[in-house]
Amino acid sequence: MQEIPAQEPMKQWTLMAVHALGGSGHNREIEEKVRQLLNLSDDVTDQIYPGSRQTILDHRTAFARSHLKRDGLLDNPQRSVWTLTEAGVALVNEFISQMNNSADLLLPQPPESENEADTDDAAPAVNEDEAWKEDLLTRILQLSPSTFERLCQRLLRESGFVQVQVTGRAGDGGIDGNGLLQMARLISFPVLFQCKRWQGSVGASVVREFRGAMSGRADRGLIISTGTFTTEARKEAARDGVPPIDLVDGHALAENLRELKLGVKEVIAVDRDWFDQLESWASGSNPSDQVFEAG
Repeated sequence: MQEIPAQEPMKQWTLMAVHALGGSGHNREIEEKVRQLLNLSDDVTDQIYPGSRQTILDHRTAFARSHLKRDGLLDNPQRSVWTLTEAGVALVNEFISQMNNSADLLLPQPPESENEADTDDAAPAVNEDEAWKEDLLTRILQLSPSTFERLCQRLLRESGFVQVQVTGRAGDGGIDGNGLLQMARLISFPVLFQCKRWQGSVGASVVREFRGAMSGRADRGLIISTGTFTTEARKEAARDGVPPIDLVDGHALAENLRELKLGVKEVIAVDRDWFDQLESWASGSNPSDQVFEAG
């Protein structure tokens, strides 16, 4: 059984995953493709860092994406979407050439000392882009269950739902509310939702029970959680032949709140690189000045 690569080797696997997706991919697509390339079992991919709301796989692919962007191998044109740069494509082609000319395993990992491995697992680095999410989710976990339900109601309203109601009746199979998802102001369809203010993982049994409660009441469901969803839960949510259930985990919840500016402030910062480039250009020779001087 394969294990999840350490942070540095994960950068190579992440590049290969984006390439396999056609040169671009969403966070969740990239993580799933890495899982497929490494042939990781569900038990391995569902492992969570102690005291964290992220799986080890999520954390290391997030680390890889951040550092690959810093190295100019990935671009991030919009939130949660990543694309290969020209340099990234060239490096992947080099990897593929090496694979075709070698009988070795795909992108073999360099040997690690025990100390390096221990450091990687015991003290995972927190990406600056991810730190605010942990802060936000920690604050949300301090909310009462009823306040969290109201937060989800507000989120759905801001996202295009209408007639959003929080019901939360006892014995209702975990259904916390309902609403109509309106699309292009032309059509709408009912959606039932469940709010899970959990620290850990939501399993497949929760999804199955929720779908059972939905029977005959709505064609689609939504579970919003501050935690994560196991691989089996995601498979169950997308199972063929039954009403689909969309899953919003803690990090997706944080991204949505940020996008809608609900409880998250965007920090305005000076683009120092832009000014450095401007100063460099202004202090050097100006091409237009040379034209005038030549005339």
